[in-house]
Amino acid sequence: MILYLILSIISSTALLIILKSFYFWKVNTLHGIIFNYWTAATLSFLISPSSIIDNFHQLNDLWYVTGTIGFLFIIVFYITGRTAQQLGMGVASVASKMSMVIPIAAGLILYNESMGLQKMSGILLAIPAVILVSRPSVKQEGVQFRLSDIWLPILLFLGAGLVDTAIKFAQFTYMNDGNRQLVIMSIFASAGIIGILRLWYEVFLLKKKLLWRSAGAGILLGITNYLSLYFLLKCLEDPASESSTVFAYVNIGVVITSFLTGLFLFSEKADKNKIAGVILSLIAIAVLSY
Repeated sequence: MILYLILSIISSTALLIILKSFYFWKVNTLHGIIFNYWTAATLSFLISPSSIIDNFHQLNDLWYVTGTIGFLFIIVFYITGRTAQQLGMGVASVASKMSMVIPIAAGLILYNESMGLQKMSGILLAIPAVILVSRPSVKQEGVQFRLSDIWLPILLFLGAGLVDTAIKFAQFTYMNDGNRQLVIMSIFASAGIIGILRLWYEVFLLKKKLLWRSAGAGILLGITNYLSLYFLLKCLEDPASESSTVFAYVNIGVVITSFLTGLFLFSEKADKNKIAGVILSLIAIAVLSY
């Protein structure tokens, strides 16, 4: 479980790095995201074609679940983009990471997971830690928060939380070793189908150019996206783990590794809030792991 947890954190962080690099690579973000979904769906098939073919009949029972998750993927991405553009990446990051309270609560309510004083303390420490590390200063962000746009981070908070909760539901209710790749492929393909409709609209009606670098960046993103979902599912499948703890670990791990990556790869500055958030994150990990 520890190995899959580390790989989940690394792949999720790499996903954010690639998305951030889209700007420097001059990639059309939407086009790259669409190629990403089809790459992830194709990769899941290529890794285990026989298991997908043998279990393909199960789509009759799975399509509405995986289709809903795929639809949420697209919607949450759109809301993330709108939030980042209008309120800044900091607000988008905080709202997205704070959404971990939704799958954590779902794990406690729906799956009767434990919640002792120690675990509660670790999760309560994780919440301000995530906020402090994710939120850049106003000077860095260059965007002032407007109360009239409060609905954007609220929708992002709910949407991102629903995605994680739906993934846990699919894993708990429908997934097994035989159909895991089928479920992953169906989720990404569902998002890809919705995305391809948007791509057709932009290329053929709006006459936007489809650049090769967008396709290449999307393929790289898709490989990383597939790995992040695969390793997360492997963590959730571990009988010794609980989803509430897994989501707390992953979110804390991602914000810490993203913080370190920003320092060493993008030369970002570490202010007092971020340092305090990292310290709280480490304490939260120690409390949850003890």
